[in-house]
Amino acid sequence: MKPFNYKHATYAAVAQLVFIVLACVLGFALTREINIIPKAVLRLPEVYVSPSDMWSLARIFGCVYLLQIVLATLILKSHAFSSARRFATEYVLYLFAYTTASLYSFLATTINYDPQLIAAIGLISTLFYLLAMMAVLLWRDRAGVGAALGQPVLAVVKRLFSISGVLALLYFLLPLGLGMAFTTDRDIANRITQIRIWFNPVPASEWGLKNLYPGLVFEQPVLVKQAPGDDDSLYVLERVGVVYKVPFPGGGDKELVLDIRDQLGEVEVENGALGLAFHPQFGQAEGNRQIYLYYTDTRPEDGQVNRLSRFDLDPPDVAARRASEQVLLSLPRVDDGFHNGGSVEFGSDGYLYLGLGEGVHPRDVRRSAEVLRAGILRLDVDMRESNLPPQPFAHGQVQHYRVPADNPFVDHPDIRAEYWALGLRNPFRFTFDPDTGDIWVGDVGSTVWEEVNRIEPGKHYQFPMAEGHHSTGRSGWESLDIPQQGPVYAYEHNAYDRAVIGGVVYRGDQYPSLRDRYVFADNYSAKIFVMDIDQPRVDEVELIARADQYAQRGVSSVVQLNSGEILVTTLGAASEPGGEVLLLVRAADADVVERTVAEEAPAGDYDEKASAALYAVNCARCHGLTGDGEGPDAAMLNVELPDMTSPMFHASRSAEDIRAVIEEGGAAQGMSPLMPPWGGFLQSREIDDLVIYLQSLPDKHHRH
Repeated sequence: MKPFNYKHATYAAVAQLVFIVLACVLGFALTREINIIPKAVLRLPEVYVSPSDMWSLARIFGCVYLLQIVLATLILKSHAFSSARRFATEYVLYLFAYTTASLYSFLATTINYDPQLIAAIGLISTLFYLLAMMAVLLWRDRAGVGAALGQPVLAVVKRLFSISGVLALLYFLLPLGLGMAFTTDRDIANRITQIRIWFNPVPASEWGLKNLYPGLVFEQPVLVKQAPGDDDSLYVLERVGVVYKVPFPGGGDKELVLDIRDQLGEVEVENGALGLAFHPQFGQAEGNRQIYLYYTDTRPEDGQVNRLSRFDLDPPDVAARRASEQVLLSLPRVDDGFHNGGSVEFGSDGYLYLGLGEGVHPRDVRRSAEVLRAGILRLDVDMRESNLPPQPFAHGQVQHYRVPADNPFVDHPDIRAEYWALGLRNPFRFTFDPDTGDIWVGDVGSTVWEEVNRIEPGKHYQFPMAEGHHSTGRSGWESLDIPQQGPVYAYEHNAYDRAVIGGVVYRGDQYPSLRDRYVFADNYSAKIFVMDIDQPRVDEVELIARADQYAQRGVSSVVQLNSGEILVTTLGAASEPGGEVLLLVRAADADVVERTVAEEAPAGDYDEKASAALYAVNCARCHGLTGDGEGPDAAMLNVELPDMTSPMFHASRSAEDIRAVIEEGGAAQGMSPLMPPWGGFLQSREIDDLVIYLQSLPDKHHRH
């Protein structure tokens, strides 16, 4: 008997581990292009797997195989390629390890489970094993090619017909069966999800949310703020164009402060009143009770207009306050209603900063020398003599302000001087760090990435060339020779986390564990997160609370009050007032919990207007306002979206089919996982009404 050669065994073990890691990498690349398991054989859903998920899989498979290889080598006193018979035994052990790693990744991690990728890893690693054994036989035993291939294959086939081989094959089929059941049987999917939750528990948080005004509801509140020097009141901006004043911290009635709802037209998709700021001298300087409001007007027949306006709240009646409007910016835009931006904030320098989305421009006019869009502006609304008048503007109105002389692009020929920073997709919410003055913005992404950025003047934040930390493969709208900067934190879309809401760098004393950290949210999932701010890049954040309204009825702002409390607004449904103002509190004092099916409102008559609004806010970004599949984000999905205005679409799908896709998501129906499951967000009756609305689209919009 030959003595055990540890050197050869080590070489063999290293080779096997390299095979497994290479199989993960090559399998990932291969399955992005083709299906290892043809759809004609087995219809499996498309699953998005990120590069980070792939490396996580490589680590899992590598660790499991390392354990298997070491144990097999020590017990059998030989390495995997010492003979064809030993190779067959190794392959059976390989199947056990492969299946164990697959099951672990499926049941005990949050990695998106892709049967195609798992199959590719098995196929490629098996091929590597076989080629290695052939190479050993060809080189060491001088076997012919036929014998070098035939000996290990025959040995494996013979070994698979043994008891251990049959058990290995049955065990091998288990992950595939579970994966199929997960996508086809909701009961099994729920059980598997519970197992995943058990393996990946969310740490209990010391914080929760409390409804600050349980006796009041608001109509889609997008923002809550305090006026300078007034700690006893809050001002709530409703998306429909109304501002209310309410007592703080106690209850009380709403006092109507401003109502411009008939100047907005139809409030749909991402339109409406979006931002509100008080002049720094509000209520302190004599005669200064000025507020600044940013809103979208959808009434013009030739398109939509975004306006930044100043209103005077000094007059005693609401009509006079409304009549005091002074328009600073009037910006015509494409008429799809998406990507307006929204934040209006005063900095400690006394200048007004405005966040504009990339959709704010007339069609086919995009250059930063011609329009104001996709960035943050810095304006002098007090019109100091030392500053500059705005340059002529061909695509809208610019008036009643001056441009700060120290703005970073004052002398740049290709960028308007109002810009403070560029390259942002949809900076819906930003605030200033009260200690450093840094701007922190939640930049709402497209179909994969959401970003948190720390804004520095004069920089470009890379949209549309990059999102998150990854290139999009797209070119910019123009060639600008200015510094570029990526996000501090970026996260990928999943079924629930899909729209970042920028928050605050907390500098108060009410929440000691949150001090000097950034508190922000996700609109769709209604989760409240915190992250560290002392690093140029952050990869992990902490979940601390969750509101009870989701999707685009979810979180719309996160603000810090003068006294240190953190408030959160949730929009509520577009069909009826149900928005709330929530206070971050100790978990023991929280009263906001996830709503259950039992609390669902009773079924009522079909409301087409409410259903159209539901479709517009939740579906139109991808599927288009008319349902034709040509939404503003459709081109980035790399998935062909159906034309739901076509009678042919509905002829091939029943109401039950459409409902199942809406409720369970695309993956559960063998379609793209980019279609999220709405069953966790929408009530059952809302899904029923949405199906009716979709079936009515051919009559409304079909192009004959």
